[in-house]
Amino acid sequence: MPSNLSTPEIAAEPYLSVNTVRTHIRHIYAKLGGHTRSEAVDRARSLGLLGGSPRS
Repeated sequence: MPSNLSTPEIAAEPYLSVNTVRTHIRHIYAKLGGHTRSEAVDRARSLGLLGGSPRS
């Protein structure tokens, strides 16, 4: 998710359908309490689940 790839680009990487990726993303948002990708990534970083910001 922090890679800024679009949903179809994410789906193409491991040969998953776009709907499968969307389902996983929806579950990740629910678990992290975010409504957007950036909110989910920020929350994951604050929980120590991801490294520091790539923009730093």
